[in-house]
Amino acid sequence: MNIDWLDAFLISGLFQVAMVTGLALLLHLQLGLARIANFGVVGFWGIGMYVFGVLYVKVDWPFGDPWQFLASAAIATFVAGVAGLLIGWLISDLNTDGVLVGTLGFATAVQILATTEDDFTGGALGMGGLDFPFDIGRVKDNEFLWLVIMVAVVAAILLYVWRVHRSPYGRLLIAVGGNEPLVRSLGKSTFRAKLWLFVVGSAGMGLLGAMNGVMVHYLDVGNVGVGVTLAAMVGLVLGGTARVWGGVVGVILTVGLFDIVVQSYLPLPEEWYSQAIPVLREAAFGLTLMLVLLFRPLGLLGDMRRDKLMGRIHGR
Repeated sequence: MNIDWLDAFLISGLFQVAMVTGLALLLHLQLGLARIANFGVVGFWGIGMYVFGVLYVKVDWPFGDPWQFLASAAIATFVAGVAGLLIGWLISDLNTDGVLVGTLGFATAVQILATTEDDFTGGALGMGGLDFPFDIGRVKDNEFLWLVIMVAVVAAILLYVWRVHRSPYGRLLIAVGGNEPLVRSLGKSTFRAKLWLFVVGSAGMGLLGAMNGVMVHYLDVGNVGVGVTLAAMVGLVLGGTARVWGGVVGVILTVGLFDIVVQSYLPLPEEWYSQAIPVLREAAFGLTLMLVLLFRPLGLLGDMRRDKLMGRIHGR
């Protein structure tokens, strides 16, 4: 297939949109259903990316790609899930403020470890050597195929989220988010439900981080900042935290517009791209978050349509 009409910036921008959409969908289950305000998204994403990078580059595997990639990505996903298990266990009984502080502190700890563990991560200098687990020709062809694979992974995450919405487990998460003491009084294990939610969500975020490492080829601690969490959070809140498609719509309108339209197609001064654009991006996302919370707290798509959903479940 001829993809000469696609430029490298567009492929990179679309990959970023797809990846953040996946993060927003996983965050939707935590924040939109169970009302767990996870501000540590970048921590789980970063663990997946760096564990994958260290295993892929530093370990002398007895086999090559694609098995080297699959083994490294599987272990990175598992480690991110274990991190989610530990953090979920620590914050399970905390109030909203405690959850925010705990998850944000975890993300900060991941960034500090990535900076200080020079022997493994390369520290502030970063770590290169990551590559695609395949070679189909030109760099653009490889990047486009990796974009297609990322879209397929995000589609699988969307299908999982959609099925959770229509399952007894999803209804339990909604009940936990609405009135956890009442759910406990009915004999339901809210601790186990929230813990499993954190494990699955964190593992998925770790997998997306590992796939991002392949795309960028070079791990830089500057990428493990609040910007990843902010992008996923703003996109989800703008679209609607309670709706399955909220994260998809919101990320397209925020990350898609800014990372593709603004950065690639607007005639901006060249010197802006090194410092001004990243700062403007975070400022624009922060302003968007404030405006949505002030004037449309349910997001563009509004609250979840529970009456219609329950009617479908019960055949009415």
